[in-house]
Amino acid sequence: MKLLYILYFKAPMGGLHENVYSSALFMKKKKCDVYVVLKPGLLQQRLEAKGIRTISTDFSDTDATVSKIEAVAIDFDLVHFHPGPSKTSALKYGRKHNIPMVETFHGMWHDHLNKYIRHLSAVVTVSEGIRNNLQSRIKNYHEKYTVLPNGYDPKLFRKPRLYKHGQEELTIGLITRLDHDKQFILDIYLLAAAHIRNKDAVKINFHVIGEGAYREDFLQLLHKILEGSPHTIVYKGWLTDRELARAYMESDIVMAPGRSAIEGMVSGKPVIAVGSKKYIGLIHHNNWQEGLYRNFGGFGNKFNDYVLGSVEADLDLLLDAPKNIRTIGEFSHEIAKRYFNADEINGRLYGLYKSLVQSKHVSNQIGSSPRLNE
Repeated sequence: MKLLYILYFKAPMGGLHENVYSSALFMKKKKCDVYVVLKPGLLQQRLEAKGIRTISTDFSDTDATVSKIEAVAIDFDLVHFHPGPSKTSALKYGRKHNIPMVETFHGMWHDHLNKYIRHLSAVVTVSEGIRNNLQSRIKNYHEKYTVLPNGYDPKLFRKPRLYKHGQEELTIGLITRLDHDKQFILDIYLLAAAHIRNKDAVKINFHVIGEGAYREDFLQLLHKILEGSPHTIVYKGWLTDRELARAYMESDIVMAPGRSAIEGMVSGKPVIAVGSKKYIGLIHHNNWQEGLYRNFGGFGNKFNDYVLGSVEADLDLLLDAPKNIRTIGEFSHEIAKRYFNADEINGRLYGLYKSLVQSKHVSNQIGSSPRLNE
């Protein structure tokens, strides 16, 4: 198959980027001809380093973007895109060339899907909750939806590293983009630091993993909160691939949204899941299904949903009884391994592509059949 991915992004890195990166590499291994349309930058460099061909655009001119795609002279079988400005180019190209179109939704933003869903062959959501949210807004076309969560790379996360009893220090990984749209996550992280500020039974090392416009402000507040305590802060920056996997393994507890929560879990760490829209909390026996349902915080009402004292109680469950760190870490690993293997998820996406492309071929051969009214 000849596959075209189109994605627009504001931040130079994040979960959306990793979603496309994972799928593109998998499809290339399945012998697909893969092109990605995107802005120049780090993701483009990573894709090209893996042999994925890219088409650069700034998405300011739809016709110009479509012309760049057509200039590669490939008869693409399918286009897969994501919400935002990439939608306009994808819809124009897909409709012009009469090929199946797929769109993936990652959160609450519906991007006026009701106005064009009839043109799509499939709508992918990364959790059941996101699917249900979209379907509550759009009356028809429910048959087009498929749930395909984010996943971890089994080649990077081969074995968990579990907590060892009696450690003199603990490391908490704070993982997220440090941008405006992640403000709720950052606020929860600061609440966690304020609570830990007065705990001195064990030294806590905070490893901040991420990048964004709020980096300096967040780090300054974090330092101010922990000033005079025995606890430390290490800023790791934005990490990818093996460096990121190593950072998870070096942590004893992880606080993270979405895909990062999943990667923390498969690393064998207790994960306090907090997304840009919802605090899920420490993933264990009584809320792991909610984590799956809500993409570990991808939709909700931020502090309107938050129960005061939640993050403090979750931290106490781990810090006041360290044996729970290992017990919950083992549980986290099993959940992640069972539901979030990226190769298995991308295999399902590949099967969806094949079915859609084959359906189009059959339609072209025999023509569309009228649907009888029931």
